[in-house]
Amino acid sequence: MRNRFFTWILFLSGGVLLIFTLLAAYRELTPEWEKYQAQYKEQIIKAAKDDAAKKKARQLKQEVQQLYLGALNRIDRCTSCHIGVENPRMASAKLPLKQHSGAYLKNHPPDKFGCSVCHYGQGRAVNKKEAHGLGHETHWDFPVMPLKYIQSSCTQCHDYETLTAKGYDTIAKGAKLFTEKGCRGCHKLDGIGGALGKKLDIVGSQPIAYFPMRHVEGEKTTYNWHKQHFTNPRALVPESEMKISVKPEETDLLATYVLSLRSGEMPKAYRKIKGRMAVGKPDEGEALYKMFCIACHTDGKESYYDEIFNHTIPSIKNPAFLKAAEDKYLKKVLEEGRAGTQMTSWKLAAGGLGESEINKLITYITKERPSSKPERFNVARFKPDEKRGGELYKVRCALCHGKKGEGELGVNLRNPVVQGADPEFLAITIRDGRAETPMPPFGKKGLSLTEQDLADLVSFVRTLSKTK
Repeated sequence: MRNRFFTWILFLSGGVLLIFTLLAAYRELTPEWEKYQAQYKEQIIKAAKDDAAKKKARQLKQEVQQLYLGALNRIDRCTSCHIGVENPRMASAKLPLKQHSGAYLKNHPPDKFGCSVCHYGQGRAVNKKEAHGLGHETHWDFPVMPLKYIQSSCTQCHDYETLTAKGYDTIAKGAKLFTEKGCRGCHKLDGIGGALGKKLDIVGSQPIAYFPMRHVEGEKTTYNWHKQHFTNPRALVPESEMKISVKPEETDLLATYVLSLRSGEMPKAYRKIKGRMAVGKPDEGEALYKMFCIACHTDGKESYYDEIFNHTIPSIKNPAFLKAAEDKYLKKVLEEGRAGTQMTSWKLAAGGLGESEINKLITYITKERPSSKPERFNVARFKPDEKRGGELYKVRCALCHGKKGEGELGVNLRNPVVQGADPEFLAITIRDGRAETPMPPFGKKGLSLTEQDLADLVSFVRTLSKTK
């Protein structure tokens, strides 16, 4: 009985092996590309207008089409299936026999450019599944690119101005949005930008494994990842602090631009530009503000509590703040950043802005500064009591600024910029408060602290960086 059981197992195993062998043999004997080439040949014969043309069509060989692209270090076999890409008679045919759309191939002949340099996909494959590279089972990092993102390939050779002039302005619109949405406030590109997010110089060349795909809806491709990440960053990366608000149509524009940020460079003979296209530094203060500040500070006129950062974003264009803050203080904030917050250092060695750019930013931020100066407060007149200042801080300040000055609703008081601020500035700030922000005045026109109280508070605040 036992021998009979194993005999049946052996018999069934052999049967399964035979079936798979036959299927494999069938696939090898009837490859996908051969079927399309047979269809193409049949259509060409039917479309022939005379006997000579029919005779020539019948002589078409059915074989793998291979493009050797030595300058690009590529081999493409895409035309084994897309065999009609250069044939005008196939303009109305169905894919993959259809002629390539537009007049692109006039200036981009397949024998020089191939297909995968623009469309991606696995150029050496000769069946749709592997050539398009979609799905985990293909193990291909760069599957065929959706046509709506195809202009991300154009900037390998062409500049924005040329593309826009010819009607291909998707990539230029994406680059403009990237600037105006303040993406470089958190991300470095060409050495310029914030440090909160990852550098983006070669993000368009990163493999699938670089991106967390667990929460991506639909096909797990980098294209879908970028689009969905712009739509809702925390849906894909729960710990993300990315701040962006975009319309549905803007996600595709931004994804097109970001996908153009690739490593490597096209051979000189192919390029119509000098180097890789990127968004450079603008010259004007308003443009600089949009590029580096607007994502967090919005228009800068009101402070607000940010639930992503878990602290208050200060109103840097608030008249009450500008009235008390001198340019020297603002410059120090921009150059050194805010320790303990997401505010990066923007000096040349960090964020990449030179003194000229920082001065233009200050000019723009302070353009509505009130002409009147705040009433002076000579801190040196007082002999401050640091201990008493600590008691006042617990009662009046800790609720907003944290028990140790770490910042909650109010700003972080431990960071070097605040600690290094002029005592006069700190005293005036506490005395007068910040109109249109949660910071009330604590002087005579507010909670009625005496000038001695204010001096004591300033003395204590300047010790917070030493508190453990």
